[in-house]
Amino acid sequence: MANLNFCNKWVLITGASSGLGKAMALELAKKEKANLVLTARRMELLEQLKKEIETATTSRVKIFTVDLSRKEDIDTLFNQVTAAADIYAIINNAGLTDYGKAEISRMETFDKIIDVNLKALMILSLRFLAYFIQIGSGAILNITSEAGLIPTPYQAVYSASKHAAQAFTEALRMENRKSGVIIVSFAPGGIATEMLTKSGLDKKHGLDSSLNMKPGKAARLAINTFKKKKYLSVPGIINKLTVFFTRFLPRRWVTAAAERIYRV
Repeated sequence: MANLNFCNKWVLITGASSGLGKAMALELAKKEKANLVLTARRMELLEQLKKEIETATTSRVKIFTVDLSRKEDIDTLFNQVTAAADIYAIINNAGLTDYGKAEISRMETFDKIIDVNLKALMILSLRFLAYFIQIGSGAILNITSEAGLIPTPYQAVYSASKHAAQAFTEALRMENRKSGVIIVSFAPGGIATEMLTKSGLDKKHGLDSSLNMKPGKAARLAINTFKKKKYLSVPGIINKLTVFFTRFLPRRWVTAAAERIYRV
């Protein structure tokens, strides 16, 4: 089965202003010669990335600001993006996390995590699935997480949102396996980005920790996963082995080990 070819095709990336999203945008522009539609909340950072890409490559870039915790913004984004470009593929990358014990006092934060990590991913996946089926082809990459495969204490709601996103992606793929639309997922462990510093998780495991992959490396692996249409990819040998061996251990043991690693 032939690889996806992004050259001169339009690819939409959510959460593209920093971290893994930014790194994937640079990878697609520099290595794959893709044209990009980039979305995030921070226009200034999107403009800087657009300038960087268009200065260094022949890729074209369109940018849109959006708050993916708001359904009306998601609907507006879909309409604007599909009017602005013929989208070949979408990468649902935007995500939020939080570090600490799950407590009712933090429900406002938890609501946003679920809205961005799960609801926005679901809506955009379904919107673009219908769009791709209508035009006869297309591809969806959902960025989930190793925490979507292993329960992760002190990131309970993040882990729950990623478990749901992973299950949704795999089920959606099987439902539409004969549609011609490619649907795959990429489940990284920690990545050394501002997502860790904003949540405070870097105080437990610093950005230079061996547990955290560099964004550039993660981006290369993610795009390779997408190109090769892999069902599910867990990057990094330690992460792969961890996910593999946890299949054979009692879930209580697995969760207890994760608790010790992330204990507040």
